[in-house]
Amino acid sequence: MRSVSAVTFLNGLSPTMVSLRSFRLLLLSLGWVAAGVSGTSAQTASSLADSAQRTQAATSSLAQDLSLDERGLEEENRFATSSDGDADLGQQVILKDAHQAQPFRFNADAYFFWTDNAKQERRGAEEDTFGGWRVEALWQPQITGNLYGGVGVSQDWFLYDKLEKLDFETFEITTGLYEVVPELANAILMLQYQYQHLTHHSNPLVDTHSIRFGVQKTLQLDRRNSLIFGLLADWDVHTDVDDFKRNEYFADVAWRFKLMPDLSFVVDYRYTCFDYQLKRLAFERGRVDNLHTLALTLLYSPRPWLDIYGGCTFSFNRSNFTYYDYDATNAGGGLGARIKF
Repeated sequence: MRSVSAVTFLNGLSPTMVSLRSFRLLLLSLGWVAAGVSGTSAQTASSLADSAQRTQAATSSLAQDLSLDERGLEEENRFATSSDGDADLGQQVILKDAHQAQPFRFNADAYFFWTDNAKQERRGAEEDTFGGWRVEALWQPQITGNLYGGVGVSQDWFLYDKLEKLDFETFEITTGLYEVVPELANAILMLQYQYQHLTHHSNPLVDTHSIRFGVQKTLQLDRRNSLIFGLLADWDVHTDVDDFKRNEYFADVAWRFKLMPDLSFVVDYRYTCFDYQLKRLAFERGRVDNLHTLALTLLYSPRPWLDIYGGCTFSFNRSNFTYYDYDATNAGGGLGARIKF
């Protein structure tokens, strides 16, 4: 779970979704991970899985929040190019012909990043670079009226240059319902189930099952500017590692500015609350982390099926246990292919 940000949770149904997953950087103990993954304790698996999901979410701010031209349920007519007559006529819109639904989508990304705090530690931050790639297949049929379904399967790989013990892979299956609500200015409501299998060099780390509910709204301000708002709650239903069980709550706002028809600049702020469920003692207070992420991204789409993106993310985590506080910066970019039919 949690490979999606609040703004990108609609699995291709929203304009901010290319592939995502906002995702998202924290190791509970360097010593656990350094011992290796195969045959380690549940806490070791939990700490590496926690770090992996936060890394995936942070990089997804670039790899998936960027393609705001990817239109789905919130398809909107384009504003016409500005002209001298706008003052008299007002803003003009180019009306599109109705087109046949394209319920099948295939996304593929390859990317490379630098980070100044690969282990997500409060002190002794260590730089590293890592590369990754992602493939994703989606089916999003219209059920009736404004109600849509969705089934998606994806696989991610992350490989570090120096800290190979941080390498990880994620396999996800997601299914859900999506409703466009005219009474809420065509906001999108969604209900999802997601299964995630997280591994390190094919060694199992964590299996999670979660239920998610959220809402998203895109506000087109003019021909160049748009705002995207999102809220999402993600509840663990079952996980095979108790230390890893947690609920997550997202709030996301993004501003997109179109520099040219095929070039956009995006500023995205995301707040994530991690509410960990494990309490070993009845009187023990639960751990709560507050993660803030700011992403600055540039997207170039020279072809309808091709995205070239780059930028940076700035994250800081503040916990009710200060041991888990950290700051991290990521910078990089990648290529993405989008096929719809």
